[in-house]
Formats: sequence, C-alpha cells, structure tokens
Amino acid sequence: MEEPELDLREVLHVLQEYKWVIAGITLVVMALGVVWTLRTPKIYEATATIEYDPAPSKPLGGQVEDVADPIGNYWATREFFQTQNMVIASRGIAERVVQKLGLQHDPTYLAQDDDATGPTGDVEAAAIALQSGLTVEPVPDTRIVRIHARDVNPERAKLIADAVAQAYVDKTIEDRLESTDRARDWLEHQLVVLRKELDDAELALHSFKKGHNVLSVSMEDRQNLVASDIQATHDRLTEVRNQRIELEARYKRLKASLGKRPDDIDPSVMTDHPALSALVLELREKSQEHDALAVKYGSEHPTMQTLSEEIAVLTRQIAQEKEALLASAERDVEQIRTVENGLRAAADQAQSAGLNLNLREIEYRQLHRDRDNKAKLYEIVLQRLTETDLTRMLKTTHVRILDQALLPGQPVTPNLVKNVGASLLAGLVLGLAAAFFMSRLDRTIRTVESVEGLGIPVLGVIPHLGQPASEAKSALKQISAAQAPRDELVVVKEPMSPAAETFRMIRTNLAFMSQDDPLRSVVVTSAMPLEGKTTIASNLAVTLAQFGRSVLLVDSDLRRPRLHRVLEVDNQTGLSTLVEGRSSWKASVHQTKIDGLSVLTSGPIPPNPSELLHSEGFARVKAELLEHFDYVLFDSPPMGAVTDAAILAPQVDGVLLVVRAGTSTVQSVAGARKQLSGVSGRLLGAILNDADLRIKGYRYGAGGYAYRSARGYAPFEKDADAA
Repeated sequence: MEEPELDLREVLHVLQEYKWVIAGITLVVMALGVVWTLRTPKIYEATATIEYDPAPSKPLGGQVEDVADPIGNYWATREFFQTQNMVIASRGIAERVVQKLGLQHDPTYLAQDDDATGPTGDVEAAAIALQSGLTVEPVPDTRIVRIHARDVNPERAKLIADAVAQAYVDKTIEDRLESTDRARDWLEHQLVVLRKELDDAELALHSFKKGHNVLSVSMEDRQNLVASDIQATHDRLTEVRNQRIELEARYKRLKASLGKRPDDIDPSVMTDHPALSALVLELREKSQEHDALAVKYGSEHPTMQTLSEEIAVLTRQIAQEKEALLASAERDVEQIRTVENGLRAAADQAQSAGLNLNLREIEYRQLHRDRDNKAKLYEIVLQRLTETDLTRMLKTTHVRILDQALLPGQPVTPNLVKNVGASLLAGLVLGLAAAFFMSRLDRTIRTVESVEGLGIPVLGVIPHLGQPASEAKSALKQISAAQAPRDELVVVKEPMSPAAETFRMIRTNLAFMSQDDPLRSVVVTSAMPLEGKTTIASNLAVTLAQFGRSVLLVDSDLRRPRLHRVLEVDNQTGLSTLVEGRSSWKASVHQTKIDGLSVLTSGPIPPNPSELLHSEGFARVKAELLEHFDYVLFDSPPMGAVTDAAILAPQVDGVLLVVRAGTSTVQSVAGARKQLSGVSGRLLGAILNDADLRIKGYRYGAGGYAYRSARGYAPFEKDADAA
C-alpha cells in the first residue's frame, strides 16, 4: 500500500488545533535562551599561528638520513600533520602550559570567572580546563595552523595561546632527541647481537659442508646420479605395468569368452585351446545324437540313458578345462603384479633418496643465505649507528612559530542576537514536532480519506444522531429492548433525515455496483465490537425493502444476537434451528411491520457457532432463502473478535465493513481487510458510521458524502443558520 501524500489541509488543521502548544513551547525555549545568554560569562579568544616545515634544513646532506625524521611521502605527511594537530590539543601540552604559567595556582582560572574562586594546586584539573578552551584550526591547502585560546581574561588568553605554541615547539625538539637516543641504544645492542649471529652462521655453514662431504662431490653431481637412478626404475616400472595391463585384459577377455554354457564359448578361444575345442565338438555331436534318438526311443531307453551320462561327463570335463584355463591366466596376472610391486618399492626408495638429497640442498642453501643476510644486516646497522651519532648533535624541528597572539579586544561569546534567534528557531521546531507527535498519537479513523487510504472505498457516511462518539460504547451496552426500535431504525423514525438519505445512497451504490451480476447476499460486519453493524444492517435492509424488493435480514451473530430486539420479533426459532434441521424456513422467518422486510433471527445460541456457519446445512439454508427473497443481508459478529464473519465472507456475494468514526483504529480496519483477502472474500466497501460532519474530510464536489434533508436536500448547518 502506498503512503498517503501530505495533505496541506491536514497540516493547517494540526497547526490550528495545537497552536497554543506551539506558541507556548516556542516562548519557553526562547526565554530560556535569553536567560542563559545573559547569565553566561564573556569569553575572549586569542590566536597564535605556527607553520609546519616538511623539509627542514639538513647540514649533513641528503645522504645521511635522520632516524627521528617523522615525515615521509605526501600521504604520510598529511597523516603526520593531522596527528600533530591532535598533539597540540593534548593534555600533555596543556600540562606543560599550566606549569609554565602557574595556572594551577590561579583560583580565578579554575573557576573561569573573574569574580569567582575555585580550588588551586591541581595541575590535571587546570589542564582539562585549558583543553576545553583550546582549538586547533588548520588552514586548508596550507601548512599553517592557528591555535585559538579562549578565556574570561583577555590577557590570560593571549598568554595561553603563545605558551601552547612554544610548548609544542619545545616538545618536538625533546621528542626528536629522545627518539635519537633510543635509536642509538637499540642500534648498539643490535650490532652486538648481529656480530654474534654472523659468527654462528659461518660456523654452521662450515660444519654442514664438513659433515656431508660437500667439498668432494658437489650437490649438483649428487642430484644427477639420483635422478638417473629414478629415471631407470620408472622406465622398468612402466614396462612391467604395461605387461600387467595386457595380462589383465587377456584374463578378462578369456573369462568373458568362455561363457556359462559350452555353446556360449567364443570360437576364437577354442582355436587357441585344441583340447577344449575337441571336448566342445564331441559334446555337440553327443547332444545332436541325443536329440535325434529322443523322438524314437524316449528318455527311459538304455541308449538314451547312456548318451545322457556321456553328455554329463563331457560337460564336467569342459568345466574343468575352463577352470584350468582361467587359473593359468590368473596366475600370470598375479606374477606380473608381484614384479610391479617390487619395482614400485624400488622407485619409492629412489624417490625418497632424491627427496633427502633435496632436503640437504635446501638446508645448505638456507645456511648460505642466512650467512649472507647476517653479513648485510651487520653492515647496515654499523652504517646506521655512525649516522645516528652525527644527527644526534643537531637540534632542528619541523615546526616554527609564525605569529604571536594579539590581545583580544571584544568577546566572542555569548552572542545575544544569535542565541535568541537560535532559541526561537529551536522552540518553533520543538513546538511543531510536539504538535504533530500529539496528532499522530490518535490512531482512530475519523475521515473518509483515512478509510480510503487503506484501499477500501467508502460507500457512505452516516452522521451521529446527536450523541458524541465517545459515549457510543456505553450507550450501546445500555440500550433496552423497548428503546431499540425507536433509536436505531432511523430510516423509519426520520425518513427525511441526513442519515436516512445516506442509507438510500448506499442502496443505490450497491444496486449499480454489479449490474451484470447483481448482489443478492451481503454480509454486514465490522472490525471490532460496538461499531454499529447491527444498526447499519437494519436500516440498510429497510431501505432495500422500501425500494420494492423482498428483503430478508438474517441475524448470523450466534453469540450476541440483537436483531430480534431491534425488530421486535420472537427468537425461539431462527438460523440455528433452521441449519440444524429442527424447523422450516417458513416457520423461522418473521414478517416485520415494514412491507417487504422479513427477519430470520439467530434462534437459540448454539455451542459451536463457527462450525454451524461452515456446515453444509448452512449452505443449503442460504440457497433456499435466496430462492424466495431478492436480497439476503447477514448481520455477522465483528471480525476482530471471532472468525464467523470470515467464514461467511466467501459464501456470499460481498461484504460491507462498518467503520465507526473516532472508535475504529487503522490497525483493526487494516486487519479486517487483510483477513477478508485471506479467505477470498469480496469487500464491497466501507460505511463510515457515527461521523461528525463538522470535521473536514467528508465533502467532495459540491455536496460530499453527507446530505441534509428538507424536501430533498438541505444546506449544511452554517447555511441553515444563515437562512
């Protein structure tokens, strides 16, 4: 669902509704701003300027590098200068200035008021106070930095700005000398360690050569011998592997060619094995002779039995010959596998010897490389130590003071005009925020736009009948049977009232909503209880009956039925007894005092209302009622309380959702719409009930949703008063 666009009329309505809240908050905030400005002490600001020099002078030349030089390339320079700006504003610099100027002993400084006093002697507290008034401002696209110091005393502000700049310059020189001393100590220690490591590396290389006889045969010659041995073994292994593959293929081919029966033996196999071929030929001759004599003598004849025994003997001999052939081929395969495994083991041994030789070569190269690296490092550290001794005597830095601070003449804060304007703007913003927040807390639906914003068309707006919406719930709970007809059937009581005219407009909307497939069965429900669905259903049924149609109003609220009270009929039999088959529709339907309007009350309250409405009996009753009436309206329970309306929705032509202005919430109505969509119910639209027509949002065009009646239509209230 798309978010509704901002309505200027709604904004103006909120401003009008909460104008005193906005004005009150604005005045209070502005008054507080004025009081705070007048009570705030005057603050003065002094500014000193320094300049970073990324390339200070180098008396020793560019070949000698300073170990304490913090500046590298362009990007490192940028990061360094940003870091130095933070150093200037650090607590360490602040404590230096405090101790230099003795600010920890100045009670007026710690209190930040020339007329007040505070505790003295605390350097840390004074440094924190100095930091709170210190600002470091780098000038864009330059190496210039402005140091701003604020204080209630202009002379002291100037002293602090100059002292901070000088303290930073002194600190850079001290840090440089300290870094150089630390570097020199570290280099001296590393030189001793590297000398010992270099000696150890040379001794380790000598021991390796001596232990592995590297001097007699070079590592390369040894690698060539091992490689030749590995190559010869692998060649022989490849030859044997090929033989093994051929023998395995021969064995598989022989096994597949022999077959399970003598007749299945491949002729090529018999050619290579004459003995097997002779047995197979003799078996075939005996089999043919047996088949020829079987017709003449039968199976019990001695000749037939002799032939059968001979065939059996030949079959066994052929099987034995086949087994012997397969066994011989299998032995050949096993023998060649044994040879192959031996060669593979020899190849593995040669490979292992080669790997061991590689490991010794790696160890040799590591020792040689370690000796060379140690020698290079020793030379580098020795040279660096010599350069450090030279740079230690220099006292240069990358910063210099460009301008001393001037004595400030005017305070920079507080600014009365600026503070009053800011407090006025802040108060106005807070007031507007509070007004719109208070308006958003009201989540009830009051206008047609609120309903249509949920994607539900509004078919009509029913004005409240002289009773405030806030009292509607208690009034509906206290209504009596005698009062119900006179209070709720407004179409009968006041046929020319705006409410009655609206019901007739809803009737017209329903009639033209689906001309090809007219609506005949409609459920009237609501999102929550006490929203006026029974009143809407009763009056809508009356208007349909007055249109000359036969209308049946069914009380399908089998939990808290009210229609029998509204229309003053008996409730001994009704929908529950009709669905259960304990009464007929003619006996259960009551004719009301209104022509064309009949009512089917709920009947006795059943223990299982939902199951009853979902039964085949209810479908049968609905179909039977539609055969005898033009319209059937169902007054159902609210959707947010029980599932009865959701059960009825897919069984009828459409659903009317009653929304009570000032009572129904956006969440409940949206939930009802989602629930109807989930059961594939057709939502025809909503009827906004109990609306106050004095609220904007009910009119459209020249007349709007609301009607006033006086021989047809009447003007709105202000027009009537004017007349």
